[in-house]
This record gives sequence, structure tokens and C-alpha cells, in this order.
Amino acid sequence: MKDILKEISPVFGFCPFDKIRDSLIDCRAKSRIPENTKTVIVLLFPYNFGDEAYQDSDISRYAVVPDYHVTIGNILQEAVGKLTESYPDEEFTAFTDNSPIPEVRAAMYAGLGVRGLNGLFFNKDFGSWVFIGEIVTTLQCDYPDITDEDLMCIRCGKCVSACPTKAIGENGIDAQKCLSYITQKKGELTAEQEQLIKKSNCAWGCDVCQSVCPMNKGVKAEPIEIFRNGAEFKARTQADISDRAYAWRGKNVIERNLKILNR
Repeated sequence: MKDILKEISPVFGFCPFDKIRDSLIDCRAKSRIPENTKTVIVLLFPYNFGDEAYQDSDISRYAVVPDYHVTIGNILQEAVGKLTESYPDEEFTAFTDNSPIPEVRAAMYAGLGVRGLNGLFFNKDFGSWVFIGEIVTTLQCDYPDITDEDLMCIRCGKCVSACPTKAIGENGIDAQKCLSYITQKKGELTAEQEQLIKKSNCAWGCDVCQSVCPMNKGVKAEPIEIFRNGAEFKARTQADISDRAYAWRGKNVIERNLKILNR
């Protein structure tokens, strides 16, 4: 199994399904989970190119690469095919992002890292600059021995202090106050919201809390190949944007934000 997983991800681990069973997200995809699921295979997909690469970028780092819903989804489906061939008596089902699996929690119990005060997942090698994908399976695997102490970030509070909208607190994040959320809102923005976007110089998303985090200092800048080939550091509006993370809101939103930035 590990040989198959190594082909698609530099970092993966195994979470006991019982660890996240009671915190499954109620969505339509929940019905796809096999009845006798025992394991959540968690895989990390790095997308960071290094700080210097983003100096002139006008979008969040995760939006620089092709829409991960599609790219990672395709990679996981290919892996499911290979795993099914190798273990014909077991079931495998892939999920990414919009899934019933609480992916940060699963990644922590797979021994891959910790959750920050900003709610994001941090891996020791790649920091928070990773997408998370999951394959749930009926196959029993070897699991790491994780304690509650293993799940905590260093709690330095730098993300709390740096957040431009004060959306992060000691008890978590108010998602609707987050600047990333504001950049994705449809319709007209308030003068205050427009000013926040101007000050950020970012037309989509916000990376402030990640950029100031000590756990992101000195991490590897080694995006997977499919991200290297499809990276665009400026927002695309004149052509088809269907393969970009900001496409789901339509062109009007990204064009509005670029206009605010006088782009």
C-alpha cells in the first residue's frame, strides 16, 4: 500500500475511523462511506513555491495553483483504482475538501501535524501550505499513538495579533469576519471591506495568519508536479477561469476585487 501512496503524495498517514466517527460532517457525500470503514488514509499535497515567488502575486497562495478540488480529486481516484486492484476484498472511497471527513482532525490523528489557532493544519515539513485529501477504507492499518498534547500548535498568538479583521481568537476563528471570506462575498462591499482588500493587496483570499506563523518558517518549497506546471501568480479574468479556485464565485467577484486594487 505504501508504495502506491508514495507515488502520489510525499506525506501520508493512517487515522482510525473511530477517532472521527462522531464528528463526521453531515453532507450528501456521507452516504459514500463504506459501512465497515476502519481507516482514513490522509494524504498531504504541498503547493508552496517559497516566499519570494509570491512577491508580486495578487491572490492567495492556494489559488495560484489549479483548482485542487479537480486536480487532487483526480489523483485520489487513480490511487483508489490501484488500491482496489491490490486489495480486491476491501473497499476504498476518496474525498477532498467538500467531504464528510473532518480533514484537519483526521490529519492530526494520523500523526501528520497540528491545528493552529486559525483553524488550519500545520505539518512540520510543509507548514500549512498543503491540501488534504482522504481515502476511507475497510482495510485495517497501523495507527500512531496520538495524545491531546500532540494536537496543539505552539500557541504563540502571532496569528491572533496579525489578523487584519481580528477574526482569530484564543478559542478559534470567526469565519465570517475573515478577510478571505470577505474577498469571496458576492455583491457590493462596504467601504471598510473595500479598504481591507486595498490594504491587503490581494484580490482573493488572505495569507496573513499563515505568513506570520513560526511553524511556517523554513518549511519546504516543494509543490507537487501538477502544481508546478499549472501555477499562475496573477488572477486570470480575461479567459476561461474554470480551472481556478476563484471560479466558483464567478468572474464578477474576482473582477470587482481587482477593480478595488486598480488592476
